[in-house]
Amino acid sequence: MENQEKEYEQDEWKIALHTAILTAMTGNPVEKAHAYAEIGYYYQCCAPASLYKYYSDTPEKVNAVKKNKMWYSAPCNFNDVFDCDISIDDKKVFDEALKLFPDNRGIRPGSNAWKNFRATMNQQLRELRAQFNELRDTTGVSCLSESENSLLMWAHYANNHRGICVEYDLLAINNMLKFTAVPVIYSGKRTCFDFLNPQSIENDTMKLFIQSLTSKSPEWGYEQEWRIIRNQKACGDQWNADKKGALLDMIPPSSIILGCAAQPEFEREVTDYCSTNRIDLYKMEKDPITYCLNKKVVSKFGEEY
Repeated sequence: MENQEKEYEQDEWKIALHTAILTAMTGNPVEKAHAYAEIGYYYQCCAPASLYKYYSDTPEKVNAVKKNKMWYSAPCNFNDVFDCDISIDDKKVFDEALKLFPDNRGIRPGSNAWKNFRATMNQQLRELRAQFNELRDTTGVSCLSESENSLLMWAHYANNHRGICVEYDLLAINNMLKFTAVPVIYSGKRTCFDFLNPQSIENDTMKLFIQSLTSKSPEWGYEQEWRIIRNQKACGDQWNADKKGALLDMIPPSSIILGCAAQPEFEREVTDYCSTNRIDLYKMEKDPITYCLNKKVVSKFGEEY
């Protein structure tokens, strides 16, 4: 993959962590052992301490938070049409596959062998597309953010600032749930399948799929997104085939932030929940001078403020 991400001033450590996670998921035993050591370093020394998830003020969303649950949705439900959409360069795949013939023997274009090989390759690529589409429908993804004060995310995901933003400890997610949060890489280049090696096709397919799940256009860069990925098998009987997703266990919140436009009844509900469970509570306020949000303490436990 070209280092086009640098154009968008993306953190080098985040690209390195992303690469290490892909290796840990798809590499050989030696590569995986080295990758896990790298991952540990980046999570401990470079990654943010917390990640945040925005919720609207609907009963369904709030009840999930109260029960320490989180929804994992299949990418086919996402609002970005390019999300997890892998392109396949048919011509390049075919040209590269021709080079795999023994002794570097060529095949004359238009010959019977060339036509038969072309038909075989086209069938394999159709099956590959079907496999990618199935994975897109049967993989659960939960999206979090490094940012707690994004005006756009408060508007889009928290019902125009009426909802909440929930803080989760990143290391606790990894340690307690054995899930790995993966940083999204923002790049102008889409994930593309352009080489078919029969000996590594299964591994290459999974690597590209995970890469497509964790790569987005730079236009989404303001979200500073991280993703937790669970396949249908990992979701087990919690997978909802109709909604294409699963409601899974999550760690308790570290804190909750009310939106600046939270309605009184909803605010009382969240305040009562935080008080009962000794969870720090904040509320956003509009800055009087600039276009930004200021976080104000509502109640805090375990330390003076």
